[in-house]
Amino acid sequence: MEELNTNTISSDLPAVTDPLVLKLREERKVAIQYQSRRHETWREIYELYRDIVETNELTQRQEVNVPIMKETKKTLLSRIDDPPMIEFDCLESGQKGREKEINLNESWNDDYDNCNFEGVDIIEKGNVLLYGRAWKKLNVINGSFKTEALDNLDIVSDPKMKPLDVETARFLIHLHIEKTLKTILADPTYLQTGKDELKSLLFGEGDDPTGRGAILKSDGEDQTQEAKEDILKSLGINNYDDFVASDVMVQLAEHFTMIWDEVSKKWVRYVVTMANNSVVLRKRPLKEAIGVEFWPFTTWADDVDSKDTWTDGMGDIVLTPNKVMNIYFSTMVENRVYRNLGMSWYLPSKGYDPQTFEPEPFGQYPAPIIKDKTGKVMSVNEVIKQMEIPALEDNLVSIEFLIKLVERATAATAIAKGVQEKGQTTLGEIEELVESASDRIVSIAKFYRRAWKEFAEKWRALKEANAKDTPVTLYKKGASGEYFKKKIYKKDIYSSDGYKVKVRSSSELEKEQMTGIKKLFAILQQFPNNAALRKIAQKRLLDNLDLTKEELDEITQYEEQNAQQENELGPEVQSLQQTTEQLKTLTSQ
Repeated sequence: MEELNTNTISSDLPAVTDPLVLKLREERKVAIQYQSRRHETWREIYELYRDIVETNELTQRQEVNVPIMKETKKTLLSRIDDPPMIEFDCLESGQKGREKEINLNESWNDDYDNCNFEGVDIIEKGNVLLYGRAWKKLNVINGSFKTEALDNLDIVSDPKMKPLDVETARFLIHLHIEKTLKTILADPTYLQTGKDELKSLLFGEGDDPTGRGAILKSDGEDQTQEAKEDILKSLGINNYDDFVASDVMVQLAEHFTMIWDEVSKKWVRYVVTMANNSVVLRKRPLKEAIGVEFWPFTTWADDVDSKDTWTDGMGDIVLTPNKVMNIYFSTMVENRVYRNLGMSWYLPSKGYDPQTFEPEPFGQYPAPIIKDKTGKVMSVNEVIKQMEIPALEDNLVSIEFLIKLVERATAATAIAKGVQEKGQTTLGEIEELVESASDRIVSIAKFYRRAWKEFAEKWRALKEANAKDTPVTLYKKGASGEYFKKKIYKKDIYSSDGYKVKVRSSSELEKEQMTGIKKLFAILQQFPNNAALRKIAQKRLLDNLDLTKEELDEITQYEEQNAQQENELGPEVQSLQQTTEQLKTLTSQ
């Protein structure tokens, strides 16, 4: 067995004449250069978020950080709604349409749990808040739907893409996909010519590449790879390339691009997998690869700009104030340390060799006996003087000012963080501030919901295009609490009339329900003796609670018994009870 070689295999880009490779190289170069202007800012934002600071000799000599970046992100993350409620309405009429609608919605719920949509959603929202934009990739692997939230350094796009429509991009590139060489060589979907070229490029003719530990990275102008390595180094990971175990790791890139078809005389969307930015391992039309012709990506930003795809995020707003806060905090900490040292000035004199004494309770330390020119013994205060270091208390005021500045710019106010403001004592003032902050955060949720709608539409199209004749077993919980299983075939979800996607956030849904209940009870006050209306209002109210069927039956049974007893009391007693209740209400007011 050969010794493991965990060095990075760095291969210069070979000269090629293939027009496709040259086209893909140029697209990659242009896209990376367009994104690279944001790399340094993203690195600084991420380091402050992870409580990492760079010290220097001039402004920040202490490794301290005011965690305003993490605090602001977590506050806004809690204010943005949970993943919205997705419902598919089948446009096909009749019983079959309703059954297909139920089947598709249950299939969505099944993938929601299996693919961890909620976890992907949290990563995606974090990327938007810190860096301004987030990307999700959709895929189908062996018939199963997969999705992931991409790191911004792993995805580059056409600079001419419209920020609100990913379908306007001429090309998109998913970078830094790491696979073992064994996996690549065993994959039947990769071209044999590409596999042979890759082995020849790595190890030459006749050499056995198995049993080694190495990683192949393409050279060239890949600032995204350099940016990722800089971030890892800031986290203290300086040997990431050594974690490859006993196999060769190869970095692949998936190019989603337009290729001119001479036969049909039109542009066709392709997906091309490349290694080392030179070896084509797979080239397939997108329709043939995943069954659809749209780009399998969704993206959104909270501060959309028609001139720039890579717009600013909350992290850009907080970055500069956070750095200034750290300077103030660092100097204040250093100032406090110097003041606690108790350093002294002394007057140099012949025979006086000052010493440093360890501080101790009730300690007494000798002072020198020094005479002036007249022979008079000088006072100890004339020989030794405490070094005066003024306190930097105004730094706290400056830091507080910067925090207020960040809160106003990001709508992550103190109240939204759960902190009471000085001088704000009335409930009306607090409610007004909370409402104002919520209104500003709504703008983020608008783009967020739109991205979820696009994701749901692409998910449905991918499910229909890749559904096979083999059934998928789904489970649905009934009203009784028991689970029922059903085998779903492609014909059970596919509809020629299509579907309409409804997206509603959970907070909006809850607000609509509560508004409806309030209206219902307002009407009930005008018709207090309408038993049917009261029963409907009670049912609507109970539907908002997470109760089991047994608990609902118990509550309903009690209400029915109570209503029966009231009927048996007669109208006179009921009138007396109503009068008594009215008197109690007036007394309490």
